[in-house]
Amino acid sequence: MSEGSETAFLKTALSSLRPNSWKLLREHAEEIIRATPLPSQDQEEWKYIDLQSVFSQAYNPATNNIIKPLWIGASSATETAHSLLVITNGQLDSNQSNTSSVDNGIVFSSLTNSAKDFPEKHEYVGKLACPSNSDMFSNINTACFEDGVFIYIPKGRSPLTPLHIIFRATSQASDVTPIIFPRILVVLEPGAKAHIVEEYFGEGKYLTNSVLEIFLGEGASLAHDRTQHESMSAFHFCTLCIDIGQKAKYTSTSISMGGSISRQKPICKFTGEHGELELNYLSLVNTTQIADTHSTIEHQVPNCTSKQVQKFIVDNSAHGIFRGQIKVHQMAQGTSASQSSRNLLLAKDAKIDTMPQLEILADDVKCSHGATVGQLDAEELFYLQSRGLDLDSAKNILLVGFATDIINHISLPSIRNSLLQKVLKQG
Repeated sequence: MSEGSETAFLKTALSSLRPNSWKLLREHAEEIIRATPLPSQDQEEWKYIDLQSVFSQAYNPATNNIIKPLWIGASSATETAHSLLVITNGQLDSNQSNTSSVDNGIVFSSLTNSAKDFPEKHEYVGKLACPSNSDMFSNINTACFEDGVFIYIPKGRSPLTPLHIIFRATSQASDVTPIIFPRILVVLEPGAKAHIVEEYFGEGKYLTNSVLEIFLGEGASLAHDRTQHESMSAFHFCTLCIDIGQKAKYTSTSISMGGSISRQKPICKFTGEHGELELNYLSLVNTTQIADTHSTIEHQVPNCTSKQVQKFIVDNSAHGIFRGQIKVHQMAQGTSASQSSRNLLLAKDAKIDTMPQLEILADDVKCSHGATVGQLDAEELFYLQSRGLDLDSAKNILLVGFATDIINHISLPSIRNSLLQKVLKQG
């Protein structure tokens, strides 16, 4: 990319102050960024999203504003009050964080604070989300992130409570858009277990560009709940890379509600036999929001199981996009993979594009995929109204019924109940 064609977005990102850690990795990412065109609708991966509104902003690096304690109290799960990290505009907020209940030997801290004690684990950074010309946003995060969260669970260990991360973004000036680069590295040794809760909140206009790298050793098990409540003026892009080892299990529930334009990009790879994967995703969008799930599941080894369910509730003139690829390599005999895309359109101008994809190169497999797009059932609405409910109440019951099987996978009651209330408001 020539200097003259760089946008304000890239100029700001690449000129921001960055630590010296992971210097070679950052330099490699920056080389690829400068040599690669920005994403556009000319590229198949971005066919349905016009990113002009993202790249045309006047950007500045985010500053670490103070979070009011009342805000945290209103937005955080009470169950994790003592296993909580709060990250404000990319920086650890030690005043609002509390990890007093985290057991000795389990690491739940900032990446930079733990670098000296775990240098060999910090070499995992960039191993999965490695710089490439196919993921510009991940490359920019790798080149520019200042700090992040490091979670390390030793062999056979399990935290007593879920590990809760809150990312909060703020903007101070109406004419400047902050860029924030959250980064999470998770390493579970063989036989380890953990439950991670990851939440995003914000105020004003800003861009969140996050990357997660998750490594699961033999027999490890990770439950990962993710909720995205960004400002309706914000942009949110997230790349999640998961390495699932032998007999390891990864279960993820993701609820996306915020952001003017948002995209989540899970990339899951089985690297050991008898691994298990379950993705349960729900996106609720209205007004003119655009939400995109762009997933890749790679069965590289035999006898692994994956199950993916993606649901959209789309209202007004909003647009939901799902492109999900399952690839079964030739040696991945005994694979069992299912993928389901189910979508509700609540208005005549609401739009959904769904593209479930299977690429099967093995013979001994059980694979299925399907997609449905529809509206609330008129007969069910009539039945509920005949029982004395008004139209709005009847719609709310059907919406909650559609969303509940995803939301019920959220294990913390306070978050689960809050999400159900937001679904009711959607109706």
